[in-house]
Amino acid sequence: MSFFNELKRRNVFRVGIAYAVAAWVLLQVVDLVLENIAAPEWVMKVFMLGVAVGFPVAVIIAWAYEVTPEGIKRESQIDRTQSIVHTTGRKLDRIIIGFLAVAVVFLLVDPFGYRSTTEPAVVDEAVTVSEVVSSGPATVDTGDDTQNDAVTPAEASVAVLPFVNMSSDPEQEYFSDGISEEILNVLTRIPNLKVAARTSSFQFKGKNLDVAEIGKQLRVNHVLEGSVRKSGATLRITTQLIEAETGFHLWSQTFDRKLEDVFAIQDEIASAIATELETRLTTGQNTASTPIDLDAYSMYLKARGLVAARSGPKLLEAINILKAAIELEAEYAPAMAILAKAYAVLPWFSDAIPVGEAREQARQWANKALDIDSNNAEALSTLGIVFSESDMNWAGATELLDRALKANPGSVAANNFRGDLATRTGDFENALKYESRAAELDPLGPVQLTDLANVYLLKGDYQEVISLSNRALELDQTFFSAYRHLMDAYFALGDIGQLESISRNLENLPGTPTDVKEVVPLMIGIGKGNEQQAQAHLQRQIQMAKSGELWASGVAYSAVLLKDFDLAGELLLQAYREKDGTWSFPSHIRLPEQAPDSEAWQEFWSKPGVTELVEIRRSHGFNPVAPGFGSGMKQ
Repeated sequence: MSFFNELKRRNVFRVGIAYAVAAWVLLQVVDLVLENIAAPEWVMKVFMLGVAVGFPVAVIIAWAYEVTPEGIKRESQIDRTQSIVHTTGRKLDRIIIGFLAVAVVFLLVDPFGYRSTTEPAVVDEAVTVSEVVSSGPATVDTGDDTQNDAVTPAEASVAVLPFVNMSSDPEQEYFSDGISEEILNVLTRIPNLKVAARTSSFQFKGKNLDVAEIGKQLRVNHVLEGSVRKSGATLRITTQLIEAETGFHLWSQTFDRKLEDVFAIQDEIASAIATELETRLTTGQNTASTPIDLDAYSMYLKARGLVAARSGPKLLEAINILKAAIELEAEYAPAMAILAKAYAVLPWFSDAIPVGEAREQARQWANKALDIDSNNAEALSTLGIVFSESDMNWAGATELLDRALKANPGSVAANNFRGDLATRTGDFENALKYESRAAELDPLGPVQLTDLANVYLLKGDYQEVISLSNRALELDQTFFSAYRHLMDAYFALGDIGQLESISRNLENLPGTPTDVKEVVPLMIGIGKGNEQQAQAHLQRQIQMAKSGELWASGVAYSAVLLKDFDLAGELLLQAYREKDGTWSFPSHIRLPEQAPDSEAWQEFWSKPGVTELVEIRRSHGFNPVAPGFGSGMKQ
């Protein structure tokens, strides 16, 4: 008998077919169960490996053993005249037919149909990433400014977690992050959908937390997660939408496309999610796809993450990357808007470029972006910073920021910068409103927490300042703005011990900005009544300002702490000439009433634009008395 006929006689073929069909059905059931219990992807992979290893084992057993009425015996021990292989074969045929019937049911019914009634498709007016990416990371109901601890059942909300990089090249990590960020930004154009901001959702990168816990922390009721595999010109994106409270998978899809189709995939995913959440994409907007050079797009994705990190070195790196991207794609408005933003916020985190020069660059790039897309919320918000802190055009800045909020009410940048403007003008009601909304949209963003702390600092609620600043440092221990807020709070509370602790921490942290490092020993000198020590540090700062290591506006702040208003006035006049308006945060530089007899101080407050700020602050009842050492203890 031939080997082939012997395989047939021993039912090896039947066993192989039965095993394969049964394994396929079993894998479908297991996949469904694992997805509904939100099991990690590796569990399914291990199960598939076990099934694959079991196949040759089953075939070998079918060859070497036989089922008899007395049980399983080795084939070599059985008299062939007594063999029942034919009976066993008919039983196997029935098993194969049964599993095939089940498989047909799976194919016809689709066990995942309950998650999506329609295949995700590109809608006629789908939002394109290339045009809306700068709109800001969230959309909220503008009729309620209350910050709730939980999401109400009727509120559609989603967090887009950073997609897992499945590529062999770890350098592609920024690409997978960028894809998820772009999908996030597309989702912001869906009306009545709250989308957690990038800074918050990306806090969970690489953390194996329960979906319910993520939803609770981000205050959303849905979570989108996925993976990206990029190999040459081929791209595979796998996504799944999960209900946060129950862990049930509402929708999932795998996209195998060419790399140049990445924009369409993002739109398609957003469209599918819109369908699942029973809403629709905004109509009446320009959503035509604009082809983008893929190298420029990759650079843009990387730079967005760097700008979001808000550190001097990363902002400078992002500026170089974005310029290179714009060289490849000359009409790339989102890249121009982010470049403008990088230049605009740079003076708050670095002294590498003079403030006036940085803000002028921000103006130019924001205007270029708006020439291409007049409703670019990121560019409008950035231009608002320039109008206020460089031009002293407070009405113009308000108009720009209101336009940004109208273009995208849920833009974190627009809410944040609008709150910053209100803080600087002494309008605490609106400052608290907009900064609270920005912090609600981005609850795990250090920038939003410290900017909200700004408002409480001016209101004299120093314990809240300390709480918010410490929360920011828990998220990023090198976020130096938080240390500056703690310094101001502990100075007002008269806590020398905490100021000395901050000084030690800053000495041990690499990259501490010079202005932050230099102010704290001056505060300690004032607190200890050691005027000589305080004056020595002030003189050191004056010399650093002359050499360009510090801005004049920063030294003016220190001069006000020491009540040297003549020096402060001269330094502020210099800052005014240099178009440096970073002094406008009014923690200590408040109003001309602080030093009515100082000529330099009064001259500064009489300058065009500064005079208007004085009137605005007075109209809001802003207190001209700045906190001194220990003054907060009396409250």
